[in-house]
Amino acid sequence: MTTAPSTPTRSLLTRVLTAIAALMPARRGRAGAAPAAAASASQAQWARLAQAATRFFDARGLAPEHPGAPWPEAGARLLHKGQRRYLVHAAHWQAPRVDAATVQAVIRAVARHQATAGILLCAGDVFTPAARALARENAILLLDPRQLQPPQRAGDGAAAPAAKPAPSASRAGPASTLAAPLTPPPAPAAPRRPVLRPDHQVRGRRDFMPTVPIAPSELAAPRCAS
Repeated sequence: MTTAPSTPTRSLLTRVLTAIAALMPARRGRAGAAPAAAASASQAQWARLAQAATRFFDARGLAPEHPGAPWPEAGARLLHKGQRRYLVHAAHWQAPRVDAATVQAVIRAVARHQATAGILLCAGDVFTPAARALARENAILLLDPRQLQPPQRAGDGAAAPAAKPAPSASRAGPASTLAAPLTPPPAPAAPRRPVLRPDHQVRGRRDFMPTVPIAPSELAAPRCAS
């Protein structure tokens, strides 16, 4: 035969259940605040990266095919410069590591959009050596925030970095020309011309006086006294 629980026991159980029910919304709120904060930080980081990339492309004459449309986060963008079209691939902009398989996916996307070359945009220098080699062979430009910085002026006081050797014409593609500095070629040196002076400005040698050679008969003849 079982006995019914006493009134104090029921009252304690009720208070425990009430406290648990009150804590559940607070825990759910804290759990949902972390993803919201992470999403906000990601959007702010993307906005800075997209603005820097847009300035980089504008300085090189690349314009978006749809200027009025915003650049969505992690979305691709098509640029054009004359008859050339460039595909900016940003789906892996937050990836901690970009390998050759990612570059191969960009190559397929460039072919699918019938673009001239591709650009892979990332938030950091996370490209593996294999990815860099494959990108060079297939005209894919790898961009990170370090390359998006504007060039320093001569009066900034910082030493200018050493210039990298230019790639050969056989291996340089359309994408590699975007990263090259836009500096005019040096002017050819003017040919040296002889300096012509008037006769009265030519300095002569006074110690040299040319004379007619003396004949042997003149040496044997006696000299007249003065």
